Amino acid sequence: MAVLTLAAAASTGCGNRAAPPPPPEPRDAAAADAAVELDAAPLGLADLDAYRWRKRGGQAAFRLARKAEDRDAWAEVAAACEKTLAADPGHLEAAWLYAVALAKLGKLDAVLAPLQRAAAGDFPKWGEASLELPGMQPYLATPIGEAWRRRVAQDRRRFSDAIARSVIVTADREIFAVDLDGHRWYRLTQASGVIGGLALPAAHRLAYVARTKHKGVHQLGIGVVDFAIARTWHPVPLGTAGPIAIAYSVRPPLGLWIGTGALRAMQWRQLDDDHHLHPLPPHTARPAGAWLEVTARGAAHLHAMPPNVTADWDDQSLASAIRIGTSNRVISVPSPGLIDGNTAAWSPDRAHVAFVAQLDDHCTAGAVNTAAFVADASTGALRELERAARGIAFEWLSDRRLAIAGDRGVAIYSLDGAAAIPIDGATGLVIPRERPRCAAPEPGDDAGEESESADPTPGDEPADAGVIDAR
Repeated sequence: MAVLTLAAAASTGCGNRAAPPPPPEPRDAAAADAAVELDAAPLGLADLDAYRWRKRGGQAAFRLARKAEDRDAWAEVAAACEKTLAADPGHLEAAWLYAVALAKLGKLDAVLAPLQRAAAGDFPKWGEASLELPGMQPYLATPIGEAWRRRVAQDRRRFSDAIARSVIVTADREIFAVDLDGHRWYRLTQASGVIGGLALPAAHRLAYVARTKHKGVHQLGIGVVDFAIARTWHPVPLGTAGPIAIAYSVRPPLGLWIGTGALRAMQWRQLDDDHHLHPLPPHTARPAGAWLEVTARGAAHLHAMPPNVTADWDDQSLASAIRIGTSNRVISVPSPGLIDGNTAAWSPDRAHVAFVAQLDDHCTAGAVNTAAFVADASTGALRELERAARGIAFEWLSDRRLAIAGDRGVAIYSLDGAAAIPIDGATGLVIPRERPRCAAPEPGDDAGEESESADPTPGDEPADAGVIDAR
């Protein structure tokens, strides 16, 4: 009111001279910070090759940055990262470490560019880490740092939305989501050696099994991907090379269960929300529902019998014919083919059921004796989609689209007759491939491949070494 009165008095006493504008109203610091907003950067990368920076020209300089980091020589770290990014602007590890080095050196105005480059390209790895790392706290206390916190929260929602419309695949022994419409790849895991996974009844979560090597010893671990919050947890070591089983209990103790030892006498442990293992009482039975079996040789097998499908299953869940409960149609494949009940799955609209069939039991090396079929639930009409020698896995994407992993990698099939669309670089789905039962156990689809994105000895150091461990 005092300001308004003085302005009116000045206007009255100054004839035709315009009154000066009133001073701006004072604003608190929070309101001032809210005026700083950061534009959204594209999430993910254009293709799988973009994630293979460890095989590109900047990696030699980046190794020098890591050595300088071990000595806390942050000026040297920054210089080596600059050299790395000059040779390879897509080296996201160098971008992340460069941002941390700049924050530690007090060059806070320069942090945003490399930080946003790293977090946008590999959000599960560095999005949340940027908010938790102690060395980033001085930067986060600035107005632009507060804006970065808001940007991470917005990008978390954007990332979750992108995963919801993507296909989950394996490649380079890791798990990725591929948005076919947006032509983007999103890395979901942070350690190589993925064997297979199990979708959890809890929404937007995936448990995965990874085979790692620590000090020369192979062992299995369990990791979790939470799509809703765009976060991945490293595999928790199980202290064994197998066999193991993973399942989900909808009854207390609720959550993910991991069994180790012989299948008929497994000792079960529960993985809690903090990713700690707790032993369950001896002789605890496996919870009902789907479960994933992984052998000591790294072969994965999903046990998941479908609803409304009955058959005279043998002890390996194979049958020569199945009956569709919704229509009483009987479906069979050409003799001596056998339908694998553990692979049968309904389309989202329950109009079709897909399954993998073993075409014969002559497991000659290279024999193409596995096929993916889709049956119309109302008419029983059967359609073969793909054959393979090394097993097949599939997943429904919508009412009339499936992703199928076979000998040529992963492709998208449409029941409308369109040509199959391959996903270049994808080698499998998280669901393990099914092979003829007479075949000798083999390692998981990617277990024997060298990772294109890993160091020569990936199991001998943490996947997120250095400053990332401070998470």
